[in-house]
Amino acid sequence: MSIVPSRGRYEVPSSVLGDTWHMLAAPGREGWEASALWIGLPANDSSTRIVAAWQPEQIAYKTLHGAAVEVTQEALTDLILALTPGHFVAVRLHTHPSEAYHSEVDDNNMIIGHAGAISIVVPNFASDPLELARCSVNELLPPGGWAELTTAEVAQRFRIV
Repeated sequence: MSIVPSRGRYEVPSSVLGDTWHMLAAPGREGWEASALWIGLPANDSSTRIVAAWQPEQIAYKTLHGAAVEVTQEALTDLILALTPGHFVAVRLHTHPSEAYHSEVDDNNMIIGHAGAISIVVPNFASDPLELARCSVNELLPPGGWAELTTAEVAQRFRIV
């Protein structure tokens, strides 16, 4: 899997945002968490252009302690083989049944784990159109802890085009 350091700012086409919402909302209507990935290309030294949303094969489950979703090892292998030169997994997105927050399970269930990785948690099983301002947007900081970005930081670092 191609992993690159954080590129700071992200340019996200509205079509990718819409595709992602559809990927996440369909399982949500059935009461299941879902996950998607944004594939990016470096635009310059400090920004990434998101070029596609990809929904890997995944297993959603519910327990007495809540709901979760895991991406299969086969899906990760498929993704690694499908990435073309220069492309990388820029952002992981997944849903929660109610509020958006980065849980302990999310902390440990990483698809991307490089410093600067972005993990976006979408509330309410993505029942509403995807708006980053209503999500929990988190960045992996060295030496390995997740920090939630403020609404102002999200607005500054993510541009929907």
